[in-house]
Amino acid sequence: MLITSPIFGAQNTPLQVRTFTTLAISGALTLAIGPKMGPPPSDLFGLGAAVLQEVVAGILLGSLVNLALTAGQMAGAIMDIQSGLGMSQELNPVTGVPVTILSQFKFMLATVLFLSLNGHHLMLLAFARSYSFLPNFTPQALNHAFLPMLSAICFLAVQIATPVLGAGMIADAALALVAKAVPQMPAMLVGGPAKQALGLAAVALSLPALTVAVSSGCQLAISTFAHLFRAG
Repeated sequence: MLITSPIFGAQNTPLQVRTFTTLAISGALTLAIGPKMGPPPSDLFGLGAAVLQEVVAGILLGSLVNLALTAGQMAGAIMDIQSGLGMSQELNPVTGVPVTILSQFKFMLATVLFLSLNGHHLMLLAFARSYSFLPNFTPQALNHAFLPMLSAICFLAVQIATPVLGAGMIADAALALVAKAVPQMPAMLVGGPAKQALGLAAVALSLPALTVAVSSGCQLAISTFAHLFRAG
């Protein structure tokens, strides 16, 4: 769970910090969920199945939370394309993949909001409560859980980027009228800085909406993870 989560599994976090954090959280959760774990498996096959189940559950929970925060990064990528900043790129320290400026800014801001809203507490609470239910990791259950979440995350990303999309459409329409009225002037080239300024203004005005988006994404990730256990 910690390796695939957006905070604890970041590549720029020192290995010693990640190791100590994992051991500390594992020790604390062991005291809380120890009575619910039941007796250990009596044979090697049962032990292997139990370890595999724990690995799948942890990867699912961390990946779902990471996917929820990816909505901000997707929205930032859309904003970069619409505002004309798509050509500028920088390195994402979490994934190690070059990303555009606004997509990286939105992802890092979503990460800060995730911590501010105690989303990491919800993640640990969901992990602890998963021992009170039977898991159901069949392909049918995974499809029924992941497909609705993927569509919801994509829709959430479009909602976050809507102000910039609207501002970009207005700027494109205005520049098209100028190009039609004065064909000799390269309106798209001259009006590029104005379009970028209008897009950045829309980004600034729509920043409070990201708080609601991060909260909704985290709740969606936790409910999707809980659905995989309630189904059992």
